[in-house]
This record gives sequence, structure tokens and C-alpha cells, in this order.
Amino acid sequence: MSNVIFIASGGTGGHIIPARCLAKFLSQNNFKVFFFADKKANNFIKKEDSFQSFIISASQLKKSVPFLFLASIKIFFGVLKSCYFIFKYNPKYIIAFGGYATFPVLISAVIMRKKIILHEQNSHLGKVNRIFAKYASKIATSFPETSGLNESIKKKIITTGNPIRDEIIDLNKNDYSLPKIEKDYFSMDSRMGYNVLLESDFYKKNDKECFHILIIGGSGGAKIFSEIMPQAFFNLSENIKEILCITQQCRAELVKSTFEKYKFFNINIAIDYFFEDMASLISRSHLIIARSGSSSIFEFCAAKKPMILIPFAESADNHQEKNATFLEKNGAAIVIKEKEFTINNISEVILKLMSNPATLIKMSQNAGDIANLNATQKLFNLINE
Repeated sequence: MSNVIFIASGGTGGHIIPARCLAKFLSQNNFKVFFFADKKANNFIKKEDSFQSFIISASQLKKSVPFLFLASIKIFFGVLKSCYFIFKYNPKYIIAFGGYATFPVLISAVIMRKKIILHEQNSHLGKVNRIFAKYASKIATSFPETSGLNESIKKKIITTGNPIRDEIIDLNKNDYSLPKIEKDYFSMDSRMGYNVLLESDFYKKNDKECFHILIIGGSGGAKIFSEIMPQAFFNLSENIKEILCITQQCRAELVKSTFEKYKFFNINIAIDYFFEDMASLISRSHLIIARSGSSSIFEFCAAKKPMILIPFAESADNHQEKNATFLEKNGAAIVIKEKEFTINNISEVILKLMSNPATLIKMSQNAGDIANLNATQKLFNLINE
């Protein structure tokens, strides 16, 4: 029996991160792994990874004749390249993690009659996974309930959870704790307006005295976070602002302007478009504000962090809201829909949580209960059945 496994993934972090987790685990367990994705994967694949990765020509499909023509050419060459690799290496399984970049590899798998395992990260089966579900031997899901499934394929469903990076799993053993905040800090004595100092003190605080908030915009950077969050923190009392330590990931082109907003409002901020050591940032955070892509929220659950989630309103099949709703129902997150994500609304939610440590502690416990730390092992078991 072949010990070769092909893994195909879309190019966003939500697809690549769990796919890479499995690729690393398989490589460590005597499988020869070939990883296929589009060029966006270069942002996530590391030189030290013990598997080979290849760029596959692929494209989204849009309702435009010139675009469809070019997309068809790209997909055609992606299929040819995939067929070549399948013929040469004869994989035991082709495991696909969703996204349009998996389309050529999966077409080739069907043509050459290779076994397919699909993994769905979100609570709604993605478009490419829906297309190939009938050809799959097994469909692994991250959520206990996943929508978008036909009755004919439900017998193939196995809930494995979403693979999580080892450095995030390690955070699960840490206890959630909060800095001591005096009750009178929560009196709303903010100066409502923009008559604040133009220069920020940005003095170095004792880390244990800070309330750390991590703001993650996802692969797209969430422009709306840069627009709303600085002013939302300005709404809080001066006492609260003094103990806040904000870390925010945003779009590269918005880093400077977003930083200037926080500086204008005299709020301590660390901001960048990419943070290398996310495990450290997640570890020290007391509250996370984020979109609700599945890979991110399952990592936050593994680290036992309370969340405020703002689902991306234009996510395919509204899957981000479905993801977030699952966490809210299980008491791990507060969900604010994008149309309700206003300066006053988010600042009120932050203040309410900060002033109720028991609520934050309970949310942390609930997040930990949701976490599935053995997802990679469960996927590995599917391959060995």
C-alpha cells in the first residue's frame, strides 16, 4: 500500500493552517506528503517543513466571458500538472481542505479514480467540497453540525474537529487569569469628543497590570476594525484606557493610519499587518476581537480565550455567522453582526465584559470545553482505517 499522501488546500489561512498541521503530522509518521496549493500558500509554508509543496494553477470562476476563458486555461493546466503527479507517485489518498485551489487536484483525482477525503473547516460545506462530496470516500467536519449536506452523503460524515497548530495546543494547559481592576475604573468619565492630546505617553506598563485585547482581522485585515476600534476604545473612561494594552492586526496599507488614530486617542497599541508569534499574543490576551473564520476561532478555543466575534457579512453561504453562532450558543463568544458593529455598541460590550470578570472566566471555560485538541490525530486515523 502506498505511503504517499497528497494534500490540497485553498490559499487562505483558514484552509492552509489546518492542512499544514496534517501535512506535518503525516510527515512525522512515515508518510511521504506532497502539498498542493496556489501561490498564496507561500505566506504559510515554512522552509523547515518536512514535506514538498507545489503551486497548482487554479482560478475562481466569475460571470465574465474573458475571465472564464482565462480561468479555464489556468484550471486546465492545473489538472494536467495534478494528473502528472498522481500518475508518478500513486497517492493512497488525496485530502482536500476546500478552496478553489483544490479544484484542479480533485478533478484529477476523479479522472484517475483516486480515493478522496474532504475536510470542511466551517459549519457550512464549502462550494468546492459540495461539488466533490459525492466522489469522496469520507468527509471530515469541524463542527458537530454542518449545513449544506445532502442526505445521500451524510453517511460519509465523520466529525474530527479542525487541526490546530502545536504551539496553540500547548496554550490549553495555561489557566485563564485576569488583572485586578478597581471597580471605580468603570465609571464612564470619558471626554466625548476629540479634544485630546496629540502626543501619546505610551509609557511601558507592568504587563501584569494590563488588560490585553487582541484584535485579529483575518487574511483580509478587516478594514472595518481599523475604522471602528480606535474610536470605540476612546469611548471608555480614562482610567480604563490607561490599563488597556491593544494589539491589532490590520491591512498593510492601513497600519500607519490606524496607529495614528490610536496615538491621537492616547491608547497603548501595537499594530502590524502580520505577527509571526501569534501563540504569544493569544497567550497573554484576556479578550479577543475577531472575525469568525473557523481556524482562528478553534485556536482561540484551544487557548481558552473569551471572544467578541464580528462575522464577515459577505462570507460564502454566510458561514462566518454560522461559525460564530455555534460559539455564542455554547457561551464562548459574544457575536455582533457587521451591520450592528458600531462605535457605541462595541465599546459597551467591552466595558460590560471588563467589569464582569466572572463572565469572562465562564466564557474562557466554555471555550475550553469546545476545543478539540485531537483533530489532527482523528484525521490521521481516517487515513489508516
